[in-house]
Formats: sequence, C-alpha cells, structure tokens
Amino acid sequence: MSEAFPDLSPQIPRDLVPLPRAASLLLWAGAYLRGDVGPDDAVSIAHGAGHRQRTADGEDLFDWMTQLRRLPLAQARLVLPQPGRIAGLIGPPAAITRAVMAEQAIVVTAAGLGEHTLVPEVDELGADGARGVEVTWSRIPGTAAQVVPPANSSGAREELLRALRRAADGSAHLDLVPEEPIPQAALPAGWTAAGLPRHVPGPARHLLTLAARTLLLTRTELAAETAAPSLSGASRREQILRELADASREALVDQVTAVVAAEMP
Repeated sequence: MSEAFPDLSPQIPRDLVPLPRAASLLLWAGAYLRGDVGPDDAVSIAHGAGHRQRTADGEDLFDWMTQLRRLPLAQARLVLPQPGRIAGLIGPPAAITRAVMAEQAIVVTAAGLGEHTLVPEVDELGADGARGVEVTWSRIPGTAAQVVPPANSSGAREELLRALRRAADGSAHLDLVPEEPIPQAALPAGWTAAGLPRHVPGPARHLLTLAARTLLLTRTELAAETAAPSLSGASRREQILRELADASREALVDQVTAVVAAEMP
C-alpha cells in the first residue's frame, strides 16, 4: 500500500484540472499508450492531488496499463453513469452497480467485445482537519461475448455551450464561474486534481477544463440548500442546474473518450 498525504491548499492550482478519478486515469493511460510517459509515472500523475490520499490493495494500475497494450483491438471509454442512466456500461450486474455507486467507470473492450470494467471505490478516512481518502480500484470482467456498440461522438461541445448560454440568459441567479479556481473543499472524494497530458490539443484542453469545472460546480450547487424567492424560482434554478450537469457530463465523456481513442494501439 502506498501513501501520499500532501498538504491541502485553499484552492486547486490553475495548472491542475478537477476530474473524476476514472477520467484522470484514462487520460494518462492514453499518454502511456502514446509513448509520452512510462506506466509508473502515468499512474502516479493520474492519482493527482486535492486530497490526502492513499491507494489500497486492489487492481494494480501499473499492470492494468501495460495489459491494455496487449489486448487485441482494444478500446477504452469513460462512463459517468447515474441511476437510470447507464448507457455505455457492460455487464455483469455487479459492474453496473459499482459504476453507478461511484458515478464513474472505465469500460474496456477488445475486438468489439466487453473485456472489463474498472471502477474506483473511495472510503473517506480521518477526522475534521485531517481528512483523507483510501482509493481501491476494482476490475470486473465483462459478460462473455457481449458486443459493445461504438462510442457515440455527438455534438456534446455545442450542447454544453448552449446550456451555458441558457443559464446565463435565464432568470435564475447562479453563482457559477467555471473559469475561476476551484476550492479544495469542493472536490468530492471520487475526484482528483491532475494535470492534462501534454499531447492534448488546445481546443480539447479547453473543453475538458470547462466541462469538468462546470460539472463539479453544478453538482455542488445541486447538493446545496439555497433559498429561492419562490417555488417556481427554485424549480427553474434546479432545471437549469440539471441541464448544465447533463451537458457538461456528456461533453466530458465525449472529449476524454475522443482523446484516448486516438492513442489506443
């Protein structure tokens, strides 16, 4: 078991992007497959910062990355599921249940068949002022001979921008500024703050950052109890937030999967 308990600063540094742990791992797995970084460094960087954290026994991520290179016609995609919204996941039921509970997973296929699902499971440790997390990665084999449809590259970027414009023009007041630094305290246990691989092009880098920050901020706002001037105002505010969350989630999945697809052997 490896441990790393860095000091927490008030804000996430601007050169780091808040990401679901599965997104960070998949991006750096792509960097390894591209040949930009070794598997040990890729795993270390993917862990990121933002929490006092340690990695528990579970799937060895070094071995997982190196095995990706040996899978025939391998593809890996990010999935950010929710209850009732499990598109992109593969069986068995245990994999779907864990992915939904974690709200994230990496689905790996080989020659178009479901190979396995990789899911981070996070336990919070410690008391106030010294909180940390323990992360265990579980690899669940896919259902035999399950054919997985190709990833759908939709207009996720355009829909995110439209949702941001609708929020800006809406009557509900939202204190969301995705470009501003994110407080460390706002980072959920299932997320980390990591740098993006250097080969990610500028437009993709901008969209990844915007989508991830918007998703994180809308999650935080939806969980908060904010007073509204009326019931209709509260309903309108929740509707705008859910539209933003859905659009940013789709954009993040779309962009991470697109970046990594170009790196798979």
